[in-house]
Amino acid sequence: MKNFKHIFIIILFSLGLESYSQIAVTGYSNYVLGINTSKSRAISFELKIFTNHYVEDMPIEGNVFYNFKTKEYHRFSIGLGINLSPFSSPDQVNSFVIPTVLEIFPIKDFKKIAIIFELAPELRIEDDVAIRSLFGIRYTFDKKNSSKF
Repeated sequence: MKNFKHIFIIILFSLGLESYSQIAVTGYSNYVLGINTSKSRAISFELKIFTNHYVEDMPIEGNVFYNFKTKEYHRFSIGLGINLSPFSSPDQVNSFVIPTVLEIFPIKDFKKIAIIFELAPELRIEDDVAIRSLFGIRYTFDKKNSSKF
């Protein structure tokens, strides 16, 4: 499993080096930081880091989302993901998640800022099923004008 840490770090850096899409940063409640690819496409990816833990126990979550058509003031997405602790010894998978996300654009013609509501059932490996909810604010960085989603 030690090789998994190296592979995970290489994949993480290569995503940042090879990505040509918009990148967004989300600050969630409960000390969670999210980085995701363009939501203007049908499929997007998000990496969440749960920062309220020690580094060796810090959960990291990878999600793949299907994004429904963007409306004037909102967008809905549903996804699948895995929550793991890659720096613990031994590496451990914490849970599988099914996040559903509602993005609300408070400013009609400026879709770079969004308010995020997420509800995700967690299928925990060593436990039962739990429901997680997150609230956050997302800012999208892009080279083009993203207000024309």
